[in-house]
Amino acid sequence: MIKKILLMSLFSMTSHASISDCKNLYVGQILLTETGGLGSVVYMNNRNDTSGSYWSSFVDWEPEAKKAALSVLMAAKFSGHRVNVTTKNADGCGIASGGTRTKNLYLAPNP
Repeated sequence: MIKKILLMSLFSMTSHASISDCKNLYVGQILLTETGGLGSVVYMNNRNDTSGSYWSSFVDWEPEAKKAALSVLMAAKFSGHRVNVTTKNADGCGIASGGTRTKNLYLAPNP
């Protein structure tokens, strides 16, 4: 009985990534440009995926904010920590269909 409860509690803490709602994502490809620094990012559902979302751009971000975002993205990528994002799309996500501009980026509560 105790083993069953421990197993259930372990599974309840597991986070599931979803490019459809922009939560608990892994950082995939990061595009850096010569003139603008951080350009766009591809997010993935699973660390071992070879592809994921469409590119989500940071085109509207100020240079210092881009540097801070790049730091968060790189830390998450190297550590395997997940991130949550919101975009300027009407639904706040849209990375599964493309053409998005990132509005907010933050580390997910569960790595």
